[in-house]
Amino acid sequence: MMISLFETLSWYEQNAQVFESRTATVDMTRIYDLFLPYVVQGGNILDAGCGVGRDALAFAERGYQVTAIDGSLEMVKRTRLRTANHSVSVYQMLFSGIAWHNQFDGFWCCASLLHLAQEEQKEAYNKLAQALKPSGIGYVSFKLGAGIRLDNGRYFYDMDEERLRYILEGTPLNLRSCIITQDQSPEREVVKWVNTVLEAKNS
Repeated sequence: MMISLFETLSWYEQNAQVFESRTATVDMTRIYDLFLPYVVQGGNILDAGCGVGRDALAFAERGYQVTAIDGSLEMVKRTRLRTANHSVSVYQMLFSGIAWHNQFDGFWCCASLLHLAQEEQKEAYNKLAQALKPSGIGYVSFKLGAGIRLDNGRYFYDMDEERLRYILEGTPLNLRSCIITQDQSPEREVVKWVNTVLEAKNS
């Protein structure tokens, strides 16, 4: 039943155009408003799992300094094209490759950690926490549900607030707030998302 992360990444390589057409123009303003008020204006944001660069571009246009990473080379290429007129640094990198320390005012993980199993998520939270400045903040989103789900070649770990609090135990991060929203795409309104803001436990 288990699908590896690399199989999931392969789906994005093979379906990049379809994924871009679904996600690139979705209005995320309401979701940005959950996160950006906590990030100093002009600060450094790590977009971890940047997809086609929709959010990296939005942050750059709002005056933030943006570093974007994704495990899929095709997603990285599309992000570089989308943000070419802005000073956005884009790298092909897995969460496990994050090695920055005390560099970012915020990290943004929109529908990206949901492709990792529970222990992989814990490792990712440790990496993301070390990349944050002491006063930094994070955003993470999951589809609302309970546990592992396979969907057409992709692995998903669906989440609710209680399960996320359990996973965050033993990591350097706390759950600051949790809001359930409907998908921002009109054709996917039945899909619900768990939107969370995280902070360092010593903040």
